[in-house]
Amino acid sequence: MLWKRIGLDDFGFPDVQNVQSYKKNYIKHGILHSEGVELCRTNKDSKHIELNETGRQNSELISFVDRNYNSGIFLSLSRNVKIREPISVEFNMDGENPVVIDKNIIIAEPGSEATVIIDYSSDDTEKVFHSGLTVVHSEENSVINIIKVQRMNNMSRNLDSNIAVVEGHGKVNWISVELGSDVSGVNFLSILKGEASESVMSSIYLVDGDRRMDLEYSMIHRGVRSVSSIESKGVLKDNARKVFRGNIDFKRGARSSKGVEEEYVILMDPEVKSDSIPALMCGEDVVIGEHAASAGQIDENKLFYLMSRGLSERDAKKLIVEASFAPIISRIPVESLQMLISNEVERRLVNA
Repeated sequence: MLWKRIGLDDFGFPDVQNVQSYKKNYIKHGILHSEGVELCRTNKDSKHIELNETGRQNSELISFVDRNYNSGIFLSLSRNVKIREPISVEFNMDGENPVVIDKNIIIAEPGSEATVIIDYSSDDTEKVFHSGLTVVHSEENSVINIIKVQRMNNMSRNLDSNIAVVEGHGKVNWISVELGSDVSGVNFLSILKGEASESVMSSIYLVDGDRRMDLEYSMIHRGVRSVSSIESKGVLKDNARKVFRGNIDFKRGARSSKGVEEEYVILMDPEVKSDSIPALMCGEDVVIGEHAASAGQIDENKLFYLMSRGLSERDAKKLIVEASFAPIISRIPVESLQMLISNEVERRLVNA
């Protein structure tokens, strides 16, 4: 596997032939037993969603998880079932549980609704590894919100693949928060299959030290009047490297569809390297596609204004970064998780 843009020319999967099941109780909050809801740990007998199209998704990563997964959830919602409280899944890796390979399957029948939060963390002393696959099938008029937070230590490696198939008038909202790990490769793919289907990706990332991150977000439009949005905000500091790929692909037949993607990156040090590759592909005439990408240092006028009001340069920069991230963090429906993310951002900006 090659990630040359982030300086990782030869990456191999660790030997996980004898990996044990993740021993901790990772389903922290959620309806375990309720009419119309099935929520359990993923096992070999769980239903499988066949995908005929995976876009540019890395099949090697998916195959690795399929062969070796040791954890994950299976969630099935019956027609018109709406879960108001978020389902919370927490994977904390340590010396006894250094490997998490999670396979998560979410099936939302017509009219159903749920929010799933998955938090990946680790202690500060162990070199740990995460690889995951999350597959969502959003049927007609269903709404699924997926929030993923990755805050593993700087010795760890993180590989995460995510796929959604969205039927007519269904909606899948992704929120991705990438704050940790030495090397992180993350991709999200939404296949907008039905009429007026919708997918929204909102992400923040912070890459510091010598860390490297590869992000790919793809929206495949097949349905008439389908809608997609990619909004990504990031910060690079020290010697960090990052590549971002945003793909919006209008297939023939996806007339009257709209896709928008934008990425904004704050470069805090001259040694960082940021590659942004937005792409629009169009096989249909009557569509609207927009993309924007910007990368630059903190606005000197903003910095001067804040410092003139008594803030130190460090605190002023921190405030500007926090203000950039705040609109996305505020969409997370758990206040304690919002605070945890804000504290981790502050730690990496100020103390790391």
